[in-house]
Amino acid sequence: MDLIFKSLQESLERGEDTVLATVTASSGATPRGEGARMLVDRTGRLAGTIGGGAVEYRSIDIARAALEQKRSDIHQFILNKNQIEDIGMICGGSATVHYLYLNGNNGELLSIVKEARDAIRERQPSWLVTDVSERDQLGLALFTAPAGTNPADPDFTSEGWSFRGFPAEHPCTRALLDDKRALCQRGHSVSKCGHTFYVEELVVPGVVYIFGGGHVAQALVPVLAHAHFAVVVLDDREEFVAPELFPGAYDVRMCDLDHIDRSVAIGPDDFVCIMTRGHKNDLDVEDQVLKTDARYIGVIGSRHKIKTVDGILMERGHSAASLERAISPIGLDIGGETPEEISISIAAQMIAVRSGKLEPKRPGILHG
Repeated sequence: MDLIFKSLQESLERGEDTVLATVTASSGATPRGEGARMLVDRTGRLAGTIGGGAVEYRSIDIARAALEQKRSDIHQFILNKNQIEDIGMICGGSATVHYLYLNGNNGELLSIVKEARDAIRERQPSWLVTDVSERDQLGLALFTAPAGTNPADPDFTSEGWSFRGFPAEHPCTRALLDDKRALCQRGHSVSKCGHTFYVEELVVPGVVYIFGGGHVAQALVPVLAHAHFAVVVLDDREEFVAPELFPGAYDVRMCDLDHIDRSVAIGPDDFVCIMTRGHKNDLDVEDQVLKTDARYIGVIGSRHKIKTVDGILMERGHSAASLERAISPIGLDIGGETPEEISISIAAQMIAVRSGKLEPKRPGILHG
C-alpha cells in the first residue's frame, strides 16, 4: 500500500487528480480478490494492480472517465468467455470495483497520506478507511492507534487514538467512532448509516527476524520486502551489519547470538529465519527461539544436520513436539541451489504460512 500512497502523495504535491480503484467484492475465479487496489491518473495506472487482464484494462478506462467528470463510480464485471481467455482463467467470475475520485488540490488529504506513510514506516498500527458507497462518498480517512497497541486486542481507553479524513460532525464519523472495533479490520467492509466503508490494516502484525547476514539473507530480504514483510537482519559481525546489503530491510542490527533477547522480543506474530555463519551459532539461536512463541521458525541446513542438531536440543530439554516447530531444511522443496533460488523457496513458504495455506511446522521429526 505504501507504493500507492507514494504515488498519491506525488500526484497531490503536483496538484493532479487521481482515482483509487478498489475491488470491493469478488466471486469465482476473478484475478484478484476483495481489497485489491490501483491508483490511476490521466496517463494510466500509477501504482497497484487489481489483477491485470480485461478487468484492469477496462478499469483504467472507467477511472479516466471518472477523472474527466470529477466524480466517483462503481462497476460490476461479469466475466464472459472471451474475457476469461484474455486473463488466462478456466472458469468465470464477477468483481465489483469502486472508483474513488480524489481531488489533486486537497491539502487535508495530502497531510493524511503523509501521516499514513509515516505510520507504515514506524510500524504504528493504523487503518485506511475508504468510503466505497455508490453515492455521496466521504473519501479516505485514517485511523491510527497509539504506538505499541496490539491490533488484536486494542485498548480504546488509552490516549493517542486519531481519526482523520471525514467531517467530525458527520453521522458516519460518529457511528464509526462509536464502534471503534469495526475500524480495526484487516480487510473488510463495514456498513454505517447508509454508507459502506472498506477498512484495510496498513501495518500487518509480525516482523521477520533473520539471524545471519550472509548471501542467502542478502538475496532473501528484498524478496520478502516486496511481499510486504517487515524484515530485521541481525548478525554479530560488523561487516554484515550494513543496511546497503539489505535493500528494503526495516532494520539491520548488531546482535549477541548467545543472548538474542537483548536485541529482539519475538512475539506470536513474528517469523524467524536462522542462517548464521556456522552450525554452532544456528544451534544456539534455534535453542533460544524455540523458547519463544514465534509463528514460524525456519532453519537453513541439510537433513543430516537436522538429526544431529535435534539430538543436542533434546539433550538441552526440548521435546520432540517443540522441535517440530523448526522447519528445516528451510523453504519449499523446489530444487533451488543458488542463494536467489533458495530465497524464493523461503519467501514462498513464509507467504503460505502467513496466508494460512501451510501449517508452520516440520513435516516430520527425523530421529532414529
